[in-house]
Amino acid sequence: MDAFKALRAQMPVCDRCVYLDCAYDCGGSLFGKAAAARYFDDWVASAAACERGGPGRKTFFELADRTRADICRLIGAGDPRGVCFTRNTNEGVSHILMGFDFAPGDNIVTDDIEHPSVLMPCLNAQKLRGVECRVVKAEQGEYLPVDLLTAACDEHTRMILVSHVQSGNGYKIDLSELGAYCRERSIYLIVDAIQSLGFNRFEAEKWGVSAVTAGGYKGLLAGESSAFLWASADLLAHVWPTYTAAGFAMTVDKSQEPWTIACKDATWARKLENSSLDAPGIYVLNAGIEKVLELGVDNIETRIRALYERLWDGLKSLGIDPVTPRDYEHSCASVAFALEDNNAFQQALMDKGIVMTASRLLRVSLGAFNDENDVDAFLKAAKEVLAK
Repeated sequence: MDAFKALRAQMPVCDRCVYLDCAYDCGGSLFGKAAAARYFDDWVASAAACERGGPGRKTFFELADRTRADICRLIGAGDPRGVCFTRNTNEGVSHILMGFDFAPGDNIVTDDIEHPSVLMPCLNAQKLRGVECRVVKAEQGEYLPVDLLTAACDEHTRMILVSHVQSGNGYKIDLSELGAYCRERSIYLIVDAIQSLGFNRFEAEKWGVSAVTAGGYKGLLAGESSAFLWASADLLAHVWPTYTAAGFAMTVDKSQEPWTIACKDATWARKLENSSLDAPGIYVLNAGIEKVLELGVDNIETRIRALYERLWDGLKSLGIDPVTPRDYEHSCASVAFALEDNNAFQQALMDKGIVMTASRLLRVSLGAFNDENDVDAFLKAAKEVLAK
């Protein structure tokens, strides 16, 4: 059995349906379930050994440190001290925006097709922090050429916040080009990578990305409660925790009156973590990321690319024009399109045992566990439904 067939065997959802909805979530895994159970076994052993430091103690801390290192391997970053654990993608964006030392007159730039996990924190920062939020209108309502975002910037722009791959339509932006622009102008590029990590290569430092935030429950094959934020040291130096708690990075300085809160290292991302982390979720996140790294991101990307083109070409043969481009530079793992009645089409496919997403657009999304039979089953079912 090859590695991808072995992965598929670990995804029980594939036994129940043709699952083409990994952009929504991965559906859960047997190795993730085992990782959560292992946490409780380790907790018992740690408690019996009187390891200090909270539930899971030393054993959990060691696993968390390995996971931070794995995250850096995954996203193309060098220093695990830039990684903190969060509950979701939104929390990572909010950490940056609510803690950054904005000055009067500063602005941030985002766009109108962003997922609420990006757009809402930007608008909230405008309301609570007083920073101007410039919302760029996507081209034809769907596409984000880099120059649309850069045209909104000026000498007071401190950040651009964007998804690597758009949740709604699968459009992928060129982060290398955008990052080069930001680097030249000392603008921080903050990226929601939940729709690309585990599907596509990511090179944060090479591309000039200052922060990456992502939940684990899609391409990283983990659970819904665990996520991470990685930020560069120069960005972290400008960010104060939005809430503070006793931990490795933050403490109360009682050396003189009045007491103050002290940060041991302003460039250490753990200053942003709460004192009690989601240990079971991090066990599952660790298992998912290790599975992705074991398979190899390049191997996953090659597999998904072939399936993507098979799916895209199949839709065209049915007379459907996908909204998502076919070219590699602007697409990843999701193909979006619109029909006269999206909800009716989705329900008809569900009746045939095929799971996908319907909202403003219909979205068929691929995971590393999908294969040619899944794509062909979808296309066959779609042809039958459209013929009625």
